[in-house]
Amino acid sequence: MNQPDNLTVGELRKFLAQLENEPEINDETKIFLDTGWDSIQEISPDALSVEEAQSFQIEDLLTHESFGGYSLTEKAEKMNSNGPIEKVLVIRNLY
Repeated sequence: MNQPDNLTVGELRKFLAQLENEPEINDETKIFLDTGWDSIQEISPDALSVEEAQSFQIEDLLTHESFGGYSLTEKAEKMNSNGPIEKVLVIRNLY
């Protein structure tokens, strides 16, 4: 099964600690999301939340490869989620 890696809060904390040594990075430094298009996307200050999510698996109809992902619990039934419910940090990107 193909399962993408997830950034963890621990890895995020390590990265933020490294920023303490970067004099150009301060409390006013903006954060953007690179969506792969020509421009980067702003992240709203209220975009962060703690949610509950559940893992699911889906099969590619052409290759029959299995892929894993996560769904918020409110959408878990639609995705046939069957993994344990986990607390996760979500960055809402609702453009």
